[in-house]
Amino acid sequence: MKQDKNIVLKNFWEDNHRFADLFNGTLFQGQKILDPAFLETCDTDVSGSITAKDKKVNYKRYRDVIKKMYMGSEFILLGIENQSLIHYAMPLRSMGYDFLNYTKEYNEIKRRHKRENHMKHMRPDEFLSGIFKTDRLHPVFTLVVYYG
Repeated sequence: MKQDKNIVLKNFWEDNHRFADLFNGTLFQGQKILDPAFLETCDTDVSGSITAKDKKVNYKRYRDVIKKMYMGSEFILLGIENQSLIHYAMPLRSMGYDFLNYTKEYNEIKRRHKRENHMKHMRPDEFLSGIFKTDRLHPVFTLVVYYG
């Protein structure tokens, strides 16, 4: 039954109008800042690997609903996590999802620079991080909707 409830909630929030209304109502005091026409559903899979020194940690995580909103040539990521039971570490879990989204984008930028042979044009500080000073990570906002 829990799985069915989760699917129903995911399907409910997949609707761009509902999604935009929730964010506009909670983050923007009802102002119509997010336009449903500019929302695009994203892959909920944020799985990947994190390597630190010589240790590699693999993780497998899925967000409930995540959308991308284009604002000109830039975009923001907006996520919803459905929660029917109290989860006392939910802020940590939510930050983890956001971290994984940022990590995924960061790794994509680094791979692109490596593939396009941009590394040789980087200053030492840019080379250290693998991205140019002008590269930007896009903002991620997550709302947790508690149904308990």
